[in-house]
Amino acid sequence: MPVAQETQRQLLPHGEFRVRVLLALVRYRWFIRLRWVFAVAALALFMLERLKATAPDRPFAIAICIVVLAMINVVWTVIGSRLHCAIKAGCTISPDVIRRVVSFANAQMTVDLLLLTVILRYSGGIESPMAVFYLFHMLIAALLLRPLNAFLQGCWALLLYVGLGVGECLGWISPHYPFMVSATGVDPYADWAFVVAGIGTLGIGVFGTLFFTLQISMRLDEQELELEQANEALQASQKAIETLHTRRSRFMQTAAHQLKSPLTGIQMLAGLIRDGIVQGDRVQETVERITSRCQEAIVQVVELLTLARLEDVDPTRHTSASTNVNHVVARVIRRFTEQFKGKCLSIDVSPANGEAEAAVDARDLQDCLANLVDNAIKYTPEGGSVRVSIRCEDGMISVAVKDTGMGIAEDALEDIFDPFRRGNLALAANIPGSGLGLAIVREVVERAKGRVNVRSSPGEGSEFVVWFPRCGAQRPKTSGREERTTTLTNGSSQGSKA
Repeated sequence: MPVAQETQRQLLPHGEFRVRVLLALVRYRWFIRLRWVFAVAALALFMLERLKATAPDRPFAIAICIVVLAMINVVWTVIGSRLHCAIKAGCTISPDVIRRVVSFANAQMTVDLLLLTVILRYSGGIESPMAVFYLFHMLIAALLLRPLNAFLQGCWALLLYVGLGVGECLGWISPHYPFMVSATGVDPYADWAFVVAGIGTLGIGVFGTLFFTLQISMRLDEQELELEQANEALQASQKAIETLHTRRSRFMQTAAHQLKSPLTGIQMLAGLIRDGIVQGDRVQETVERITSRCQEAIVQVVELLTLARLEDVDPTRHTSASTNVNHVVARVIRRFTEQFKGKCLSIDVSPANGEAEAAVDARDLQDCLANLVDNAIKYTPEGGSVRVSIRCEDGMISVAVKDTGMGIAEDALEDIFDPFRRGNLALAANIPGSGLGLAIVREVVERAKGRVNVRSSPGEGSEFVVWFPRCGAQRPKTSGREERTTTLTNGSSQGSKA
């Protein structure tokens, strides 16, 4: 690395904390505001001294110096405003902007130390208590700049102060002007005005230093708190990712096992035909069984793709979505008209009054309700009934699907929303299904920040109720993807699934 680049790197602040506090120093114009206060106070004291002193010994050059300080402060204000605009232009601060901010801070410190030395020249030299103001800039440099940069500022301050003291001592800088005109010819410690002025100057220096220290410490504390919060969020995200990987791995293993069953059956039945074991009229029957197994596999693949789509797409799409629940329910019912007729099931639909606009993606809502209606048809015997009702209440829209089917056993109720989980009653009745329908239902509901409730008892049917936020209503806050909003009810017992 070239020497110039290495030196520049050593002069730039290291660490995000220092950079952000240094940027805050520019944004809030700490130096500029303090400089205005100092210029006005110094000029007022100078004018007051000239009015009260019988023979003013202070040269008018000090007033010119204070005016120059104010004029330079105007320049700093203009430059600071431009840097402020550059800082606000984007979320990430470019290295070029940081270099400009560091150069700006160094330029202010360098000029301030020079002007402070000039003011000391006309207000007591090295005997002036205002020398404590050197500490302001040393403190800022030590806290916010790199050590080499702070060391150079310290050398500059010491060089100026030594030059002032040695110059007056050797007579190179003359005449000497006392800190207070009234103390001329009197021991300073015996002059009350000098004592009060010295204590006041030191007090301003001490508390000014404390002010800057506390301001910088508060900024550093804020940055540390943000870092802790970001670290906690990162750990939570890492844990969620690990959980997601575990669930996905288990899901893929189960999916492979579930798909293997119909494919194995298809292979076996096709082999029977190929080897001539099945002949005559039984060939047609075997082909129909193969077709049925293919249909089972297709249904599982379609539902696997649906579940994968729901897990992978951006869940925030529900926030800006607006879906008429009445219309979606009507489409779902028309889709299953033939199935209702085939099993002689009565269907009763109670739409909501008025516009039932929910904050949920229309396609996801249709997948959710289609699985609930499909389950109601499959698990309800012939001659039964299915009722679908829509209600709007408390900023939410609910859709209830109630059937008069076989119901769900209590031991199976806790796991019905897990992928590939099916109740023992359904398995015993040999009712076909993939075990993914209710997993899709829960995925849609939780992604849309809704909730689902289940009421069921064996032999008495089941009722699934899903809630979605209404458009314009305040969405409920949830802590993350692992939070479950599924409430289960079996008979008289009730609990929550987490």
